Amino acid sequence: MQEEKNEQKDWEGKVPDVVNEEEGDKPAGKNIILVIIIAIIILAIIYYFFFRDSDNMFS
Repeated sequence: MQEEKNEQKDWEGKVPDVVNEEEGDKPAGKNIILVIIIAIIILAIIYYFFFRDSDNMFS
């Protein structure tokens, strides 16, 4: 039986360069959450004005 050797590659354990170069991604993640919340509020307003008076939407 041959045993496999787990040799570490030269790229293992290192941080990719993209992570160091793209430091502005954290504010973008916060903006995505804000946009989702605004979209839910707008959809709730549309639902309130257009569908609240219907007796049963699914019939």
